[in-house]
Amino acid sequence: MYLQGDRAESTFVIKTGNVKLLYLSREGKAHTFEILSAGRALGLNECLLGGRYDSTAEALQATDVYLVGLDVLHNLLATDPEFSKAVMQEQAMMVHSLSDQVRQLSVVDVQQRLKRGLVRLADQHGLATEKGIRIDLPITHEDLAELLAANRTTITLYLKELERQGYVWKEGRHLFIVRPEHIVILDGLSQSVLEADDHAAERWARQAVQENVSPFRALDVLTSAIRQVDRGFARGTLSLPDVVGSAAAMKRALPVIDAAIESTGIDVSSLGTVAIGTVQGDIHDIGKTMSAMLLTAAGFRVIDLGVDVSAARFVQAVHQYTPDVLAMSALMSITAPEQRVVIKTLEEKGLRDRVRIMVGGGGVTRELAGRVGADGYESTAQGAVELALKLVRHRHLSD
Repeated sequence: MYLQGDRAESTFVIKTGNVKLLYLSREGKAHTFEILSAGRALGLNECLLGGRYDSTAEALQATDVYLVGLDVLHNLLATDPEFSKAVMQEQAMMVHSLSDQVRQLSVVDVQQRLKRGLVRLADQHGLATEKGIRIDLPITHEDLAELLAANRTTITLYLKELERQGYVWKEGRHLFIVRPEHIVILDGLSQSVLEADDHAAERWARQAVQENVSPFRALDVLTSAIRQVDRGFARGTLSLPDVVGSAAAMKRALPVIDAAIESTGIDVSSLGTVAIGTVQGDIHDIGKTMSAMLLTAAGFRVIDLGVDVSAARFVQAVHQYTPDVLAMSALMSITAPEQRVVIKTLEEKGLRDRVRIMVGGGGVTRELAGRVGADGYESTAQGAVELALKLVRHRHLSD
C-alpha cells in the first residue's frame, strides 16, 4: 500500500482484509509491529505531521480500503467531531500497542512474548469456535518472528512447545489458541508446580474443572511443568527441596485432573500402566513420588499406591489394574527384603508372569534386585522412566 520513506499524502482506512505494518532497519531486518483489520487506519500519524511514512504497509490478502487525502482529512478534523473522536481513539490504540510492545521487549522472554502475542492476535483477529479461538489471519512463522522481534527458528521451537502443552494447535492453515480465560488458569496451574505451591496447584486444578478447561490440556501443562523442574535439577539450577516441593504440588493437582479425565469416558492412550509404592514398614515418599511424577510426565498411566504398602495391597493392585510394570521402592536396608515377599506372593497367586517388576531406593542394590527376583533396578527417578520404557517394550515383544 505504501513503502517506508514514501511521502505521506493519504490516510488509508481498512474496509475489509488485514494489513501488517513493518519497519525495515538499516541492516535490512524487518520488524512487524502491528497487524490491523477492518476499521483501523494507516498512515494517520505521518499525515498529521506532514512527513513521510515511517513504516511499510503490506496487505496480507485481498484488501479493500478507503483512501482519505490530506485535504479531506484536515477538513473532516475541522468540521466533524465524531471523526475527530475516532482519530483520537485510533491514535490512542496505536500508542497503547507500541507501549505494550516496549514493555514486553524489556522484561518478557520470547516464550512469554509469543504466548501474549498470540492472545493479542486472537483478541484482534480471532473467531470464537467450540474448540477455541481461531486466529483468522494467514500468518506465518516468519510473520510471528517479525511481530515479536525474535528469530524464526526460535518461534518455531516455542510454537511446538505450546502445541505440546495444548495451548495452540493447527487445523489446515489456521492457528487456534485456547480461550484467554483458560490460558490464565493453565498458566496458574503450571506456575504453582514450578513454585512448589501445593495449595495453589489444587486450587487451580479445581478451577480448571469448574471453568470447563480441557482436563487433557491441564494434564499436558502439569507434565510439561514437572519436566521443566526435572531439567532444572539436572542442570543444577534447582535443588532437591525444589524438586520435592514441585512433585508434591503436582501430586495435589493430579487427582482432580485425573477424575475429570475419567468422567469424560475417553480411553486415554499411554505408554503403559505403572503401579508404584513404597514397601511395608517404609514411609519414605520423596523418591517414589518423584518417580511417579516423571513417569506421568513421560506418558505412563501411574497408579500411586502410597507408602507402607503391604504385599497383599501390591498383589491386589496387580489384579485390579493389570499394570505393565510394578515399581517398588525401599529406602532402608531393613525394608528392602519386603520386595521379595511381594514377588513371592505374586508367584503364589499365579500373577508373577502378568507384570514386569522394577525396584529401587536407597536400601536396594543391583545385586539385591537380582536376588529378590526383580526384572530391573534403578537408583534415580529419571532412570526409572527409562527402565519402565525398556520393560514395557520387552513385555510387548514377549507377548
